[in-house]
Amino acid sequence: MSDKSELVPFRLRRAPSPQDPRNNADAFDIRLLTRRPDLVDAFRLRHRAYANQGLIAPANGEEYRDEYDDLPTTAIFGGFDNGRLVASMRLCFSFPSDPLASLPCAPYYPALGELKFKASHGLAEVSRLCIEPEIGNTSYRATLYGFMVRSAFAAARAADISAIVVATRPEWVSYYKHLLSFEQVGTPALYPPGGIPITLLAGHIDQASRRAQMRNRFFRVSDEDVSRMQRMLAPVLEPQSAAVASGGER
Repeated sequence: MSDKSELVPFRLRRAPSPQDPRNNADAFDIRLLTRRPDLVDAFRLRHRAYANQGLIAPANGEEYRDEYDDLPTTAIFGGFDNGRLVASMRLCFSFPSDPLASLPCAPYYPALGELKFKASHGLAEVSRLCIEPEIGNTSYRATLYGFMVRSAFAAARAADISAIVVATRPEWVSYYKHLLSFEQVGTPALYPPGGIPITLLAGHIDQASRRAQMRNRFFRVSDEDVSRMQRMLAPVLEPQSAAVASGGER
């Protein structure tokens, strides 16, 4: 992947504040992380978040990562407020020419195979969405979580994939179903880390986007947002375009 990390603002207007979370949605930035120091920060944030949830043992300075972080079809994003990393998210693609195994959730949810078969433009999986655990303001955290999900929608539209899937904890299932019109795929599974049942949800991009905009204007993604995301995701998308041009072989 390229070592260039482009900053993509979403209607940036003012600095966010955990103490005053009003309109924080307009203050966060998202970056595609490609430089090793930035990735280390994201993987350490991931470790802190999971340790804070009691899913793994705490250890200062440790990274939480796996083999999917290094796939060419994977994009690691960081959410920033005023230059400070406050959230991280992984987006893994399985384009039509890719095996289903490029999605981290595939080994745990056999029903995903049928969804991939029906997805003519492929799938994207949102995973490892983590927020800095020392931020305690619940309204701020919820807004930041929504911002990261909205960024995933922009990336999915930029990649022109058919559907997006997310493996989520029980407390977030109703959020995805009600606001984004996602539907459950198969049965919950012990998707690591931790030993609690995790539900896999899926939504068609166009349908979920329309539902989200009807329910909450915060999720409106502009054509400019998508264009910027396409430029940012070029290291992931250009090999796919080349594969299509050559007849589907990667």
